[in-house]
Amino acid sequence: MQGPFQDSPRPVDGLPVLVEGGGVAGITAALDLAAAGRRVHLVERSLVLGGQVLNLDKVYPTDSCAFCPLWTDIRRLRRDPAISVHLASRVIVEEASAEGTLATIETKPPPIAPERCILCGRCAESCPLHAARPLGEHVYPPSFFMDETLCNRCGRCIGACPTAAIDLERNEERVSLKVAAVIRASGFREAELSPLPEFGHGTHPDIMTSLEFEAWTAEAGRNEGRITRKSDGGKPGNIAFIQCSGARDDRLLPWCSAVCCMHALKQASWVKRREPGVDCWIFYTDLRTVGRDYYAYSLRAVEGAGVRLVRGRPGLVHPLPGGGIALKFEDTMTQKREIRRFDMVVLNGNLRPSVGDGYPADAALGQDACGFAAEPADAASSAFQGSAAAMRILTCDGGGPCRA
Repeated sequence: MQGPFQDSPRPVDGLPVLVEGGGVAGITAALDLAAAGRRVHLVERSLVLGGQVLNLDKVYPTDSCAFCPLWTDIRRLRRDPAISVHLASRVIVEEASAEGTLATIETKPPPIAPERCILCGRCAESCPLHAARPLGEHVYPPSFFMDETLCNRCGRCIGACPTAAIDLERNEERVSLKVAAVIRASGFREAELSPLPEFGHGTHPDIMTSLEFEAWTAEAGRNEGRITRKSDGGKPGNIAFIQCSGARDDRLLPWCSAVCCMHALKQASWVKRREPGVDCWIFYTDLRTVGRDYYAYSLRAVEGAGVRLVRGRPGLVHPLPGGGIALKFEDTMTQKREIRRFDMVVLNGNLRPSVGDGYPADAALGQDACGFAAEPADAASSAFQGSAAAMRILTCDGGGPCRA
């Protein structure tokens, strides 16, 4: 059986397929298409592949490392001769015709070429403004990048680089190509919570979104898994996880973000595992534990780890003058109203597609959406949907244009 690590390239037929998004869904779709003999152009807006999974510490229900499996898939993808990767790029024009879809890819090459970077760090040592720094701890392949918001174009880094990897005046590049189909796998981003002032985001350092809390408590992050308050570095006595913070709300996101219940159960479980004395409360509307072993995972969090569940969405999150954060809520199971003090608050639910404002995703021009671009989905569901999108294209007759 032929594979991506062989020296001789596999035969590829027909027009290539364009995959928009380099997260789990996009990587899976690209690998499946290439394994079946189709040429692929993978377009990613950022400088790295992996999407939001790179920002996760663990994945449920196995509690295994989130980004470790990605490195293997990214390495396979980068070595596959049938896959062309376009980083720091976006699709700006798409025109459908009977002969295929014409797509234009616009690329802004980074000042530091990743393929030439040897991680010597001399650019960072020479930069007086600290604009040059590592791309990230979990990024494969590793590289340095230039923060162009800080760079003043002094050019000291150019002379310091031993491999001539730095060019501060790189021009944008455009390439037009005809493709058989477009798979949109553009993932998600956090929505700004300012339209919902009752949640208090931005008013106190210990009121965080779920991804902010993930980064703050990650074992591979700067705190090395320690559970501390951001405000003063002390250990919290209790933490409130508020579900549907921004979701199921016509003022911001009318849909359920799907992944938040399991994400909160995972975060609360790991807090209890690292600091058993921290009291964790999850305020929920209803619990979505519909994946394989998800319900069993939720039972372990509640019955084993001691995570508390309260059915009800707090109507007020407010910092207290003497320290801590007040939550006003009603337990809809007991119909009891309370105001309770918490040391930290984690807001879950403000997730929207990276491209566009909502759903349904644009299905025009032969596009086939998968992962969070199609509907709110976690990493496992996104991978399944990426494979399904690839299969829909592969089952089209011949190697020509396909409307997935």
